[in-house]
Amino acid sequence: MSVVDYEIMSMIKYFMDKIKETLNESGKYWIAFVGDSITSTEWVHPNWREIVEYVLKDKLQNEMTDWKLPSWGIRCFNFGYDGSTSRDIVNKFDDISLVKPNLMILMIGANDPTQGVNQDEFKKNLENIIRQASENNIEIWLSTCNKAWNERSNNLCLPYVEVQRQFGLNNFIDLYQESDKFPKERIYTFVSECDIAEENIKKGDVDFWHPNQLGNAYIAKVILEKIWGINFDPEKYIKSVNSGDKMPGY
Repeated sequence: MSVVDYEIMSMIKYFMDKIKETLNESGKYWIAFVGDSITSTEWVHPNWREIVEYVLKDKLQNEMTDWKLPSWGIRCFNFGYDGSTSRDIVNKFDDISLVKPNLMILMIGANDPTQGVNQDEFKKNLENIIRQASENNIEIWLSTCNKAWNERSNNLCLPYVEVQRQFGLNNFIDLYQESDKFPKERIYTFVSECDIAEENIKKGDVDFWHPNQLGNAYIAKVILEKIWGINFDPEKYIKSVNSGDKMPGY
């Protein structure tokens, strides 16, 4: 095993052990999902937030003596703001800190290029969020946005993705890179409900930014594996959901 692999495995073990330890000590472990519309995903169910919560509880209920600890103690909060930028998240941090989450998963960067936030401000905003999280004893995982099924949008976002990559954080998910492996023609099937001039989307076009249920399951796969080392099969999960299983397999 390489040094890098060992560090990754150690970090994964740390975050899984941390949940168990916190649940045993306080009976609660709260997660704040923070970001823009890719995080809010309020129009698609199951979305990646719901899947992460379901799988995490299911996994820990099988590993902990008292199943109630993860089932009752893990609570997840949706702080995804449609259309938001990193600047907006800075301004909303007081709201996020009110729930005193143990962990924040921050997925940001898709809207900054078209909403007047340049790369220098983007970097300062991320530094601000990370600093505030530290001051509030909130562990944070930073994620880039997903890669769109549109070259123009990807070209606009890539410089912002590079800013995130340069932070050199251990707790970092390059969803932009990971999502390039997703089956794009199968996950971008939603029809746009409105015109979005800056993205050249017309009402009735395929929405190339916001993935469907299968796409959300693929995002959940990345989150679950990178943070907690949980193996997750998005195809199996969605097939199980569509078959009507009360407790979908994965």
